[in-house]
Amino acid sequence: MTDTHSHLNDERFSEDLAEVIERAFAEGVRRINVVGYSVESSERAVEIAEAYHGVFAVVGLHPYEAERYTPSSLRSLERLLDHPKVVAVGEIGLDYYRGPEDRESQKRLFREQIEIALRNSLPVVLHVRDAFQDVVEIVGGFPEGKFLFHSFSGSPDDMDVILTHENWYVSFSGMITFLENVRKAAEKAPRDRTVVETDAPYLAPVPKRGKRNEPAFVKYTLRELARVWGVGVVEAEGMTDGNAESFFRYGE
Repeated sequence: MTDTHSHLNDERFSEDLAEVIERAFAEGVRRINVVGYSVESSERAVEIAEAYHGVFAVVGLHPYEAERYTPSSLRSLERLLDHPKVVAVGEIGLDYYRGPEDRESQKRLFREQIEIALRNSLPVVLHVRDAFQDVVEIVGGFPEGKFLFHSFSGSPDDMDVILTHENWYVSFSGMITFLENVRKAAEKAPRDRTVVETDAPYLAPVPKRGKRNEPAFVKYTLRELARVWGVGVVEAEGMTDGNAESFFRYGE
């Protein structure tokens, strides 16, 4: 299994990080991505990736940073991309639910980071909240890029849009275990472009609702995805692991 999106750089893992990673590997997780959302959290993601075999970093500025980032923030971010265990730029995108009111600043930061990713031949992990159409419009302007819709929570119609772009991937989190609209969308998800994640410490799946999420729990998301697809768990694991390898191009 591959947990393509976790925040082990969150302070809630500061006391037992090693044990959390050990539990994940004991459950059959082979790879874990630690995802940044600011310069500091991205630097911490790289530190964690350096310290553990099978752990990788994704670095970027979340849309929450749109009204406070500076050119030096982007330069600091781009310097991290030289690290061999950085496998993508993210999570970046648009958030019209809780993000800054200045949507143009969000879009500007989003585009600037896509350009950085493309300059460095890296894929992009997307944060999309109440902004699907604007995200589609922006990423559609970069047809050479590879994009992953992290923690997909949209509709089956939204999934139809993703299906039309061969370089657009989709990731399911624990929400697939408790939201019917996500399950309906997952029925349509492309078998060759779908991966799984935890978004730990957030979005713990059934039967761990209310607990701190962690990479070991990605098995529950995988099991539900397999059920929705009508395939065995081993088959679903093979497909999603292969898709993760295709998107992130891991190097140990």
